[in-house]
Amino acid sequence: MRTRHLVQSSLLVILIFGINKLTGFGKLLLMTSIFGTGPDADAYAAANQLPELFLAMLTGGALAAALIPIYSAYLIKQETREAEELAHTVFTLTLVLVGGVCLIAAAAAPWLVRVVLVPNFSPEQQATTAGLMRIILFSSALISIGSLITSLLHAHQHFLAPAWATVAIDIGQVLGIVLFWQMWGIYSAAIGSVIGAILAIGVQLPALKQRRIGLRLRLALRLRGVRELGRLMWPRVITLGVFQAVDLVFIRLASQLPDGSISAYFYATLAMVAMPKSLFGTAISHVIFPTLAEQYNSGGNAHLRATVTQGLRATWLLILPAAFGLLALGQPAVAFLFQRGAFDEGSTQLVYALMAILSLRLIGDASQDILSLIFYARHNTITPMWLNLGWMVINVGLSFALIGPFGILGLAWAASLASLALAVALFLLGRGVGEFLDEALLRTTLWRLLPAGLGMVAAVTALQMLGLPTLLYLPIGIGGGGLVFVGIYVTLGGRELHEFVAAMRQDEIRRLIE
Repeated sequence: MRTRHLVQSSLLVILIFGINKLTGFGKLLLMTSIFGTGPDADAYAAANQLPELFLAMLTGGALAAALIPIYSAYLIKQETREAEELAHTVFTLTLVLVGGVCLIAAAAAPWLVRVVLVPNFSPEQQATTAGLMRIILFSSALISIGSLITSLLHAHQHFLAPAWATVAIDIGQVLGIVLFWQMWGIYSAAIGSVIGAILAIGVQLPALKQRRIGLRLRLALRLRGVRELGRLMWPRVITLGVFQAVDLVFIRLASQLPDGSISAYFYATLAMVAMPKSLFGTAISHVIFPTLAEQYNSGGNAHLRATVTQGLRATWLLILPAAFGLLALGQPAVAFLFQRGAFDEGSTQLVYALMAILSLRLIGDASQDILSLIFYARHNTITPMWLNLGWMVINVGLSFALIGPFGILGLAWAASLASLALAVALFLLGRGVGEFLDEALLRTTLWRLLPAGLGMVAAVTALQMLGLPTLLYLPIGIGGGGLVFVGIYVTLGGRELHEFVAAMRQDEIRRLIE
């Protein structure tokens, strides 16, 4: 029954995340059409880096990885008062810490941009970057509150409102661009992020009230759960800080490259990594993490092993064909989607080249999302921290080595190779701690996926050689390639698609939605 619940929840979240990808894609089309890969787009991409760093280190994934196992343990033991005190304390600390850091960073924005972020930008670009960063910092403070609400709802096994919150963020950004870009240019995108953050909080409040989860300004620093939260959170803060610090190194290195390099990388990462990963990998990890925490807190290691293995198989089943498919559709697909307005043929060629390299990063990043949960569910945030420090050394070292001969493509290779290395390290250590992975089942899944993916690439490549008009080539390529993939996978013994269909019983779906 738990497996069926996880499958149903995952598919519902994936469905909503699919809507989120449509709204996100609409936002991306607006950005590329209006701002292209010019200086303003570079400034916006750079302005996001420090707010993302603060958000990741102070709340974001750091808070979820530490809070959900502890809060879940209180719920299992029916210690309602302690759970409420923990929620109040975390809410209060989030307001104080995130608000304080964002205010300081906003005041120091010109210096941070000039010295830390983009010393090679022109003074005009630096001023634009600083102005954008101040607005985005306010958005980050609001998103931190939304992230806390998301973590609490996930611990209560409620996933729909948090999923809709991701849609609300994109809708807000689209509204900001559509309503204000003619008046304020690139600043409209930053204003839209504030609108989206407000909408994301509002979407989740009814679910929070329904579960009688109150958030008040109270501190209970002596609560055992608060001390445990601090112990678990600081390694996770370092882990996510490492990710964002590498992005800062990337921005600093890329600022010396020709105009458009940073924004092209930003668009390629969104299309090839961020959108497929959040649609599939992140959706699955969000659903299974609270269950993994419950299983570990209840001593159910056998169930934990099965849940992690099924989560990784499902992620590969969705991510690998996405990577193969985006690669196979090729440059015509990128041109069809993006090549208009300020986005010219040169931008198309550069973005597709980056997407091809970043397909490896997609596989690594999505696998990490699941494999890291083995440690976080077991209240172990130290091991992922050390592994991510190693990832940082590899990534930064490769970046310095490859940017000279390959430019922005070298930075993409550095990110992709480092991501695969981290995924392999997490897999090897996850296999070693309590045998939490069913290797035989995972090998069988891979041996089915790889031939299916290669068959899909061959079919789409053959179709591309016919020289069909793009409007005809794309739907036939997507539909035909998908059918080839499914046909080969099922022929080789894959049964997951049948399991997904069987899990989607209407009565239980209705219960989940309610």
